[in-house]
Amino acid sequence: MQIETTEEMNMTFTLDISPLVWTLLALGFVLALGYALWRWMNTRRMKKFVEQTEQSRDYLDELPPISIIVDACNETDQLVRFLPLVLNQDYPEYEVIVIADGAAESTSDMLSEMKAQYPNLHITFTPHGTRSLSRKKLALMIGVKAAHHDIVLTTNANCRPTSDQWLRLMARNFVPGIDVVLGYSHYRYHRDKRWARHWRILDTVTTAMQWIGSAISGRPYRGITDNLAYRKHLFFDVNGFAQTMNLTWGEDDVFLCQIARGDNTRVELVPESQLSVYYENIFRAHRLLRTRRDFTSRLVPRRAFIEHGAMSWVLWLAHAALIAAVVLAWPNATVLVAAIVLIAALWVVVTLLTRCDCKLLQAPPLRLTAMPLTLARPFINAKYWLRELRHKKTNYTTYI
Repeated sequence: MQIETTEEMNMTFTLDISPLVWTLLALGFVLALGYALWRWMNTRRMKKFVEQTEQSRDYLDELPPISIIVDACNETDQLVRFLPLVLNQDYPEYEVIVIADGAAESTSDMLSEMKAQYPNLHITFTPHGTRSLSRKKLALMIGVKAAHHDIVLTTNANCRPTSDQWLRLMARNFVPGIDVVLGYSHYRYHRDKRWARHWRILDTVTTAMQWIGSAISGRPYRGITDNLAYRKHLFFDVNGFAQTMNLTWGEDDVFLCQIARGDNTRVELVPESQLSVYYENIFRAHRLLRTRRDFTSRLVPRRAFIEHGAMSWVLWLAHAALIAAVVLAWPNATVLVAAIVLIAALWVVVTLLTRCDCKLLQAPPLRLTAMPLTLARPFINAKYWLRELRHKKTNYTTYI
């Protein structure tokens, strides 16, 4: 009896497989292939845009005057380091308007000294003691109203231009018919040394691939106020942030959905047009930005979110179908080898495509952690969702 049991447990290669196991193998193959093709098409679209579209489309020969709005909230050190880079752009005519929110006396003194050196620098302050208002939206509103030029470009005091061509590359896109230009920014990856560093890279790149990919497909729904340009009249056409004044956030997605369309919006991704963002605590900054973004995302078109959420389920179902086939057919070695080959091929493809995505968006490459983190992403997103529920009050300027 002992010998018979051992023989029954020996692995055997045979094609004598039940219809259910064949169905599970086929389902796993189809789902894995579908997910891989979807990822490949997204990466190919972005790569084609970066390598071909941006280089071939028409640009302005004569650059227009532009107003840069810099939001600064108690960020004296960052202003000292990065504002000169903004003020020394290779551009014919532009002004820089610094909105000092909660500025200390040292900040005011520093800005006054800098203003004496740069005549195109203007300084204003947000009123103290304002209640039931988003400080960020108030600062942007003051900046837009103070702007002298038709085109405004918003950024923050903690943003560092990577080139003196940043302003030129953003402004060149305002050909007739284009009213909004979406730029890109990212935190300084090399300064992130804390645990879960690879997760933050993957989340940043995946989120950017989602909203940028949607924009270049003609469905813009998000921008980043770190690097966002638009014609000033659009702000007044929609009464600024009037529709979302009860929300603390939404100036980079809800507002953009009001002014951006597929035919009036461009994306600028040349590396020299990107900004590097400084955070003292990258771990905390990423968590806060995710919580804010997740809250306001329910107020923008849901197509991209539904698509990415559905494909996350497809990835999990592909693994589940293949594992179930192995369990039901055990100890059939043919099914085991087929499942391992399919899963390994899927992991290799996703890893390679993730590395390509990182390269396109100037992020460090992810290798062995790419696929495990991709599988874990829906569960980590659920954790952020639960956190948002616990901190719901902070998303409103007035909470009842």
